Amino acid sequence: MKVGKFTLAAVALTLLSVSGCASDKMRATVHIFDVVTVGSARLAAGEYTIRWSGTGSNAEVTFAQGRKIIATVPAQVDQVRSGYSNTVVETDRRTNTLTKIALPKQSFSFGSNPDISGN
Repeated sequence: MKVGKFTLAAVALTLLSVSGCASDKMRATVHIFDVVTVGSARLAAGEYTIRWSGTGSNAEVTFAQGRKIIATVPAQVDQVRSGYSNTVVETDRRTNTLTKIALPKQSFSFGSNPDISGN
């Protein structure tokens, strides 16, 4: 019976570590250098952790600083290599609106969607 409990504990630990690795692949750190608007939220200049879920046009991106969630917004996710080796943040300078975040392996486009929630 001891072997069964040990095996079960080892399997559980392995599953937890694999799920932790998977969630790490769906987050990144971005630096925003000026105040920008994304959806109805206003992001101050600073470092943000973004996490995303979903694919294509059904994705959501969450912007957080530390444990505080600043905004969650819908986004279009493209799973195509961006050609950039680092993170690139694109804004519309006329409106100070965040339009795109490009990571090396995918990019996120933000549009004007009325269902965007800023916290």
